[in-house]
Amino acid sequence: MGLNGVDNGRIRFDGVRVPREALLNRFADVTPEGVYESPIDNPHRRFFTMLGTLVQGRVCVGGAGVNVSKTALAIATRYALRRRQFAAGAEGEEQLLLDYGLHQRRLLPLIARTYALHFAQDVVRTQLHDVFSGAEDDPQARRQLEARAAGTKALATWHATRVVQECREACGGAGYLAVNRFAALKADSDIFTTFEGDNHVLLQLVAKGLLTHYASEFEDLDQLGMVRHVTGLAVEAVIEKTSAHKLLERVRDLLPGGDEWDQEAGLLDSEYQLAMVRYREEHMLAGVARRLKRGMDQKRDPGTVFSEVQDHVIALAHAHMERLVLEAFVDRVRALPDGGDKVALGLLCDLHALTTIEADRAWFMEHGRLTVQRSKSITREVNDLCRKIRPLAGDLVDAWNIPSAVLRAPDLVGEV
Repeated sequence: MGLNGVDNGRIRFDGVRVPREALLNRFADVTPEGVYESPIDNPHRRFFTMLGTLVQGRVCVGGAGVNVSKTALAIATRYALRRRQFAAGAEGEEQLLLDYGLHQRRLLPLIARTYALHFAQDVVRTQLHDVFSGAEDDPQARRQLEARAAGTKALATWHATRVVQECREACGGAGYLAVNRFAALKADSDIFTTFEGDNHVLLQLVAKGLLTHYASEFEDLDQLGMVRHVTGLAVEAVIEKTSAHKLLERVRDLLPGGDEWDQEAGLLDSEYQLAMVRYREEHMLAGVARRLKRGMDQKRDPGTVFSEVQDHVIALAHAHMERLVLEAFVDRVRALPDGGDKVALGLLCDLHALTTIEADRAWFMEHGRLTVQRSKSITREVNDLCRKIRPLAGDLVDAWNIPSAVLRAPDLVGEV
């Protein structure tokens, strides 16, 4: 589809002999007598160790996804700050695209999520440095890096695909012209969702870490082994460091009390926002563990049991990564000194948090975490945040400091 400068394809050798000294034999070898051997006896651990070298590529691809999102949003936002369409009133000049509420809803939450993923990517990059520099190179740290890099890559690349499409549409017909970059962005970035591992497969790796707590058997366990491992534990052991019912009480504590409380109260409290996404993750973790255990208690085939809960497994991994992304954003905002930057990023963080909850409002309502009235309050608050962030939109995309020569969208990008 794209990446025409990369020679991906097929190559066939006929009658070619590869000398033994050309073997890629860091983790395994073939003796002169033709015997395969490896210092890593367990085949699952050996496979995991070899694939572990992909973690650097996953971190890079995730970062590339974030940068693609920034590029597309910079183009679309600058265009929305230049392009006028239809008169706002009976008289006067036509209105800027970004002054329309729907256009704000289309672009500004994507900007907020891009900032969130940028900060989440910073966390992964730091972990990568610590592990590969030897500063924190123990098995537990490597497993956690492997899972977090996989999950961040999945979310960042799916986000890039969504952003490019939304931004292309937000620029109308001009966005479809090849000269204005979106065609190349779409063609070259779409592969990110399957580069270095299909995103759904990577999320299974994330869930495996959650279900096994990165136990010493982590590398040895395939999917069936993971099922057997989980069913050998009490559900409470699977969530040993968390407690859904205690967190439920924490969420209740953060909600205003009484029958006549203001539906708007508490929504911009980062502790409330974090408690909501943590509760969702921990509820899903307990649910997956119970379903796996129930299936095995019924003496059913482990492969069948895993297949039946696979959608639940992916939802768990997704919820876990959403929590990590929000935590990274909240931590970055809290670390900033008081001032304009902190206020601006605080608004973005609130917008990201509430749109995350809003996007999965059905789950929260099904599980009693949102009333109908509070769900409507979140939507009103998101719209209000978009209006507050609207005057900052140009500065927010300019802060990414992408040169016009890199944007390469002559019909869309100009002086703002």
